[in-house]
Amino acid sequence: MLIFLLLLGAAACNESGTDSTDGDMDTVESAEDFEASEQEQEAEAEEEINPLVPPRPLDTLGYERPQRAAAGVAPDNQEISDFTEKLGAFFTETGYFDWVWRVSHGLHEDYDPAMMDYKLWWQDVGMRKEGEKVVFYHNGRAENIAERTMKVLPNLIGGYMLTGNKRFADIATQYMKGMVALSLGFEFEREDPIVKYIQSRAIFNHNHSYTVDGRQMEVDYSGSCVPSAKWNVHIFEIPDNPTYGSIWVSNMRSKDDVPYVYQSMTMATRAYYETEDPALREAALLYIEYLRGFAQSIVDSDWYILTKYEDGVATHQYNIDEETKPEADCGSFVHWSKFFGEDAECNAQLGAALTAYGEERGKGDCDRGLAGLKFENIAFANHFFNYEIYVHFHIGALAAANLWQKNDIAESLMSGLAERFDTLMYDEEIKHRDDKDFNGALAGWLLVAATHGYPLTGDEAHHIMEWYGRSSDWYRQWPHWDPWSSMQDGETITDYKAPRTETLTGEDGSESKVGYIRLMEMPYIFEYCASPLRDREGVQVVDCDMISKLQISEMETNAE
Repeated sequence: MLIFLLLLGAAACNESGTDSTDGDMDTVESAEDFEASEQEQEAEAEEEINPLVPPRPLDTLGYERPQRAAAGVAPDNQEISDFTEKLGAFFTETGYFDWVWRVSHGLHEDYDPAMMDYKLWWQDVGMRKEGEKVVFYHNGRAENIAERTMKVLPNLIGGYMLTGNKRFADIATQYMKGMVALSLGFEFEREDPIVKYIQSRAIFNHNHSYTVDGRQMEVDYSGSCVPSAKWNVHIFEIPDNPTYGSIWVSNMRSKDDVPYVYQSMTMATRAYYETEDPALREAALLYIEYLRGFAQSIVDSDWYILTKYEDGVATHQYNIDEETKPEADCGSFVHWSKFFGEDAECNAQLGAALTAYGEERGKGDCDRGLAGLKFENIAFANHFFNYEIYVHFHIGALAAANLWQKNDIAESLMSGLAERFDTLMYDEEIKHRDDKDFNGALAGWLLVAATHGYPLTGDEAHHIMEWYGRSSDWYRQWPHWDPWSSMQDGETITDYKAPRTETLTGEDGSESKVGYIRLMEMPYIFEYCASPLRDREGVQVVDCDMISKLQISEMETNAE
């Protein structure tokens, strides 16, 4: 397993006691040379402390972006300004990041100082008002909270680097600890030795109450602490967890969530190297250890995502719904290779190899990220959400190649990504093109890709602006961004998040549905603006200077 070396001290730099007697330009040059040398020594010492942390991310691509054929007219300055104002109004009027801080939860630091505190972005949670208190009650399996948490995470780090607002840093710190908790809470005292880094889907910790921003809050996990089992997840109690004692777990971490491990590693690494908040840097180091360790377990297990069942033994995932209990495809990057070839899920494998080891481990460039299209097209036809998984695996492989400075691989992946997006933008025959969620999802994919250097066309930029603009207008109408003040005593709301589907009625009385951008994808603009890899010379989509000046929290102000 991946071992991270943590040295307890660092060598101090000795200052020279020699004085110069010249006092002219030679002295200035000498001082500058000494300062540069000192900085180089400090940078080298910093990297020696944790040699298995990814290299410091570069601020430029090590290759040329693909030349895009002209497609549409680039947004003009007024369009960009209007869009930025609309998007900014969403974040400021809703208090989005204050809401994220308050409603995200896991285990509060006041519950037990001996237990690591953390927060996660949840699903299957409702809220109930009891006097001045809001109770967040759990009632499901919370199968994909890792996806949700890791989609927001890099934007929190980017937001902090962009604005200096500490609310960003505090949420990011808690979210990184939350992802680590999904592994820590999946350990058993009876293991000998304990297998680290295996990820659960969710852990249901202790019920508890606390105060956040002066608001009384209670977390009730009871509704999820019920034994159950189906093909892709089992829920059971771990009575002997070394970190949290007796808790419940949702096992069988799915491939659905894994591409965001690859994508989030860039900003986690930047947080470690480039920020000054000590809690954030400490959490980033822990996150890097555990999520790289998770990726390494996939590579070392021949591309299987291991899990644990009630016996605490790390093993392959199986499908309990079938009599023979075959291996579950959600826990494997090779399940479909016998039908579609060994590269059916090449991007998933390449991203895991790069994240774990900084090496491509024989996967090359996955034929520009398109090696698995034969399999992917079957998956896309089966269910719309498979686009979400496999488009993000392509972007995740690109992000990992950029981070590890595998320029030839990254250049090929970006070229293939341009071809993929041309299909998604213009091919009206692809399966599920008319799904209510397709256009909103496509806007998010494009914006994440642009964060990692992808050059947008005019059509793509306008698509992002249309759907993020429409989504901003939609979500601003929701009345419960501060449920402590909006809910009545005794009132219950079955989902703590704003709905994202609107029903439209046509002139003929017919109804149709439109799905807006998912709430955890709304802050994508912050990582985009903070990314030095975005195409600053090409088509622009937002005024990042305006974004950097947003007052996103009533609790904190931006740094000067």
